[in-house]
Amino acid sequence: MKALVLATSYPVRPGSVSGAFVREMLRGLVALGWSFEVVTPAAAAAGAAAPEPGITVCEARYCGARLRGGLAHARGIPETLAAEPWKWALAPGLARALMRVADRRLEHGGFDLVWSHWLLPCGVIGARLSRRHAIPHLATAHGVDVCWLERLARLPGAKSALASLWSRSALTAPAERTARRVGAALGRADVGVAALPASVAAGEPPGGAPRLLYLGRFEPIKGPDLLLEALATLPAGLFRDLTLAGGGSLEGALRERSARLATPVRFPGMVEGLRKNEALAESHAVVLPSRRMRDGRVEGLPHAAFEALAAGRPLIAPREGALADLVAESGAGVLYDAPADDAGRTRALAAALLELGHRPHGLRELSARARAAGAAFRAPEALLPWHERLARCAGGIA
Repeated sequence: MKALVLATSYPVRPGSVSGAFVREMLRGLVALGWSFEVVTPAAAAAGAAAPEPGITVCEARYCGARLRGGLAHARGIPETLAAEPWKWALAPGLARALMRVADRRLEHGGFDLVWSHWLLPCGVIGARLSRRHAIPHLATAHGVDVCWLERLARLPGAKSALASLWSRSALTAPAERTARRVGAALGRADVGVAALPASVAAGEPPGGAPRLLYLGRFEPIKGPDLLLEALATLPAGLFRDLTLAGGGSLEGALRERSARLATPVRFPGMVEGLRKNEALAESHAVVLPSRRMRDGRVEGLPHAAFEALAAGRPLIAPREGALADLVAESGAGVLYDAPADDAGRTRALAAALLELGHRPHGLRELSARARAAGAAFRAPEALLPWHERLARCAGGIA
């Protein structure tokens, strides 16, 4: 079966950090008999990622795509718009380009459904195209798009208009909380839930002093800088080291701050495949801090959380949102308070790390829980619900 995929984040260049989890899902589904054409905004950088079996990438070129990094694929569209509000002017052109290229691909026929990642703008575009071409549509919400959806739904008449737009679309989310938020915003009770699969291997944690790992983009909402500030308050030697695996706009500041810490910090860059497995295997716990942004946005449920549990590594995370739900339900980690201010979050994270560092036996227990909980997220088993959901949608079954 064949699907046209709409995604504003996708790794279109070698080493790209944008939407790697979407590509990981598609790779796994190709092994189950699917093929995909991905329509995504053009990247500012030159070059192209290596072709992959079963996956074709079509870049939608829009005016301003190469203007100071463009709007997509750099640090995430919400972060880009927050840092450079003038780039809102690029958004209509980007949406039109996605619509134009996807429409042209669908005219060739041969597709069983349209699969949109993020409700805005791709879910809107996918819903319109599915009606135009009489093809089923599945839209998957991932987090930050839900914040925007909730704001739009508060506008007079917007809720009914959005509900009508997606009335023929199947909707999914990676967490119960996210699904409930989408359902409340649209007045629907049929938003499906399926966890994001992770292609990592489970294993026992290594011996020696605890080693911490951060996986993700180096952007303010992710809070890697808060993690370094928390480490700065802890006794030397409590943790062997910290690995910050990722990339983004905060990298320079993170490297500068890490040079003044007693705890060694490593920067391997973005890790994928075998390198990601190695990073997880060498760690004892994965720390996923975050901050509340001035506009009220908070972190959703990062794919790194599924990867950590799939690898059998406990999570350290703020008591907030769908990520906290995952940790609480699995018992595979430590939650700390999440006040709105950075200083409060840093103190709470430091206290959680201090307690964890002094209780190595407790860390081993958390690792065992993580391995047990992670079975639900390991590929290929975790891909089966998505395969079945796509097949039902393609067959016209809700």
